[in-house]
Amino acid sequence: MKKILLLSAALLFAVALRAQVGSENGMPRQIGAGYPAEWPQGPSQDSIPSWAKSGTIRIARWDGGRIETAKAILSGWPGFNPPVPDNLYSMSNWYNPETIHLLRDAGINLAWVTFSNGFSIPTEQNHREQLRRYIEECHRQGIHVIAYESVANIFWEDMFQQAPESKDWVQMGADGKPVPYGSGDYSKMGRVTRYMADPANPGWRDYLKKRVDLAIDAGADALMYDNNFGSHLVDLYQDIYRYGATRKKDFMIMGNFHQNSYVLNRLTNCLTTEDGAEPGVYDEGHLQGRRGRLDAKDLVPVEGGRLVTNAGLFRIYNALSNGWKPMLVEDGGREVGVRETTPMRPERAQLALAEAMSFGIGMEVFVEGAFARGLYENDPDTMAIWRAIGTYNKFFAANEQYYTGTHSLAQAAIVLDDRSESVALLDGLAARHVLFDVLYESDLTVDKLPHYKVVALLTARTVHQRAVTALENFLTGGGKVIAAGDSATLDENGQKRMPPEWFGKSLGKGECTYYEKLPALDDLASALRDAAGAWPFSIDAPPGDLYNITHQPATGRTMIHFLSYSLKPSGEIKVAGLLGRTRVTLLSPDSPQAAPVSIKPSRSGELRFPAVRIYSMLVIENPVPSLTAAPH
Repeated sequence: MKKILLLSAALLFAVALRAQVGSENGMPRQIGAGYPAEWPQGPSQDSIPSWAKSGTIRIARWDGGRIETAKAILSGWPGFNPPVPDNLYSMSNWYNPETIHLLRDAGINLAWVTFSNGFSIPTEQNHREQLRRYIEECHRQGIHVIAYESVANIFWEDMFQQAPESKDWVQMGADGKPVPYGSGDYSKMGRVTRYMADPANPGWRDYLKKRVDLAIDAGADALMYDNNFGSHLVDLYQDIYRYGATRKKDFMIMGNFHQNSYVLNRLTNCLTTEDGAEPGVYDEGHLQGRRGRLDAKDLVPVEGGRLVTNAGLFRIYNALSNGWKPMLVEDGGREVGVRETTPMRPERAQLALAEAMSFGIGMEVFVEGAFARGLYENDPDTMAIWRAIGTYNKFFAANEQYYTGTHSLAQAAIVLDDRSESVALLDGLAARHVLFDVLYESDLTVDKLPHYKVVALLTARTVHQRAVTALENFLTGGGKVIAAGDSATLDENGQKRMPPEWFGKSLGKGECTYYEKLPALDDLASALRDAAGAWPFSIDAPPGDLYNITHQPATGRTMIHFLSYSLKPSGEIKVAGLLGRTRVTLLSPDSPQAAPVSIKPSRSGELRFPAVRIYSMLVIENPVPSLTAAPH
């Protein structure tokens, strides 16, 4: 009876609020043209709390509570509208302190909670009071908490009543009408119920600052902003960050940014996005009709399917982290279904966690919807997924020393401009065993290039003059440049310029290869691999296995992370170039008790071992003195 009453209350609450939210697949992306020629100074490294180092975060998206239930119903989300009663019940009761044991069981040390999703401050008050108690208990159990808030959402039917001045905060379109949030299924409500606020409006910014105060007062350790669409986000994030920093030292602020707005991470001290895809080998049939990152032509064929990786996206976030900002990524895309109804199966969840952690990134486990209901009801299949997540998280925690303070050893760099184009290209190159770093052209200086053997300008139209000069010096000194299309044909002010004269020519000791059009990915990958060489190691791995190499300057260790996207051993791995290493250790959460195994290379410095089931890490001690990482 109690369950029925609580469910009924949740439904009535949702109807009373008359608001909706949705995933952001249908929203227009911000255009990069509005970004400044020179970026303002962002947060400093001392703004990060000691617990939030890259490589130490194991995180879950812990959305829930009464306001989340309301928005899910009125959004038309799968599993909520039409309503699945058990989904609604588990979400409404998610912030019962009894659910905290789930976080502990899965080895999670950071969770985000739904703090404010666009309803008025008075309407969200009871929800906040419940969260205050929940956050306090999380802290007692060693779990830090991020407050989820919407940076631009107005559930107008509630807001106009509770805060009448909010009528002046709405963003207006070219047609003179309020701009709706673009991903709601309004057909299920019969009306548009969610508008976007104007980020430049002073009244709206003051309201956001009040919510910052409320989150800090409730004990939140960080704040994550969603719904980042529209103009004026550069000055909005500067304004909000400055305000948050005055309220609480080492308070982290981040935004859920998308491709054309990834560069806004310059203004935050923690990075996050939901743009990841479930990694693995996808069935060919599941790629039909997909666009963007999942175009079959970009993906490597493996065993009758296609390999989907996030390695290119992760390298973008490595670049924007400046070597110190914590990084979080959610793999929001699914091979089949949507995240609200279809959780990743155990092996895929483990692959997703390991793929991210091999880049020092925390993969945000998404539980909202059917997955949360299964956890709440102790469903056997769901709990099997949760145990699999816990196994890997506990492995990462036990071996944290290998994931912190690391830098890339890539000998190739790919230059992007502020549009961050194109993730599909970067993922495709990574899937073809190209090890590369991402450099943003506005950060490109003479001292950042000598580490690399080859630098590629493939999609960066806008290139600062100082970056062109740095590339000329790189070429003169013997570096290689690969350029394509209309790269470097705009200066930092957006003015057209002729391509550099050295495109397609030799300059000093170096040479530039120029393509009028981007070549096929296989050909481009081959050119980059040849130009970069095999230093420091030569690695042969099966087609379905990828790897990343990181270096830890403080200890001299080098780590090679191996990932099997086919989720099964598929042959032998060979690593050459290990001559002179005093100790090599193989670790894997897939081995019994995850115990480390010491192995010795042959006299020639070659090592052979069976391919991994999902993930393993080769830890190499005592590297040669010339082994250095890229500067940050």
